[in-house]
Amino acid sequence: MTRVLVPVDGSSHSETALEESIELFPDAEIVVLHVVQVTRIPSDPDVSPYEFAKAEGEDILEDAREMAAEYGRPIKTALVDGNTPRTIVKYVDEHNVDHVVMGSTGRSGVSRLLLGSVAEAVTRRSPVSVTIVR
Repeated sequence: MTRVLVPVDGSSHSETALEESIELFPDAEIVVLHVVQVTRIPSDPDVSPYEFAKAEGEDILEDAREMAAEYGRPIKTALVDGNTPRTIVKYVDEHNVDHVVMGSTGRSGVSRLLLGSVAEAVTRRSPVSVTIVR
């Protein structure tokens, strides 16, 4: 069975990537991955930044499960710590992923020619095909 990895970050682009993966790969096993990275400090001083980021990631994965359920598709999910591009490529290597579908940020002007930094890094380093969704 084909295994498709969909990295998500809670953005509308990653939601679109999940929708596209469901449509493009109707018979594939879809694995939705969120990489935990501390990017914000919680307002509650009793909550560690890591625990806050991890809880956010769990919420993002729950949203992905709900979206997939609306399409009648079961998905697997994974929550992993690390540098986002490296962690995605490592996951591809270690879990027999056949294809990656991911979102890219929309840009204008000269930067429009470039992908988002995570999408660009994954596309460059991935040993499998990557579909970028806008």
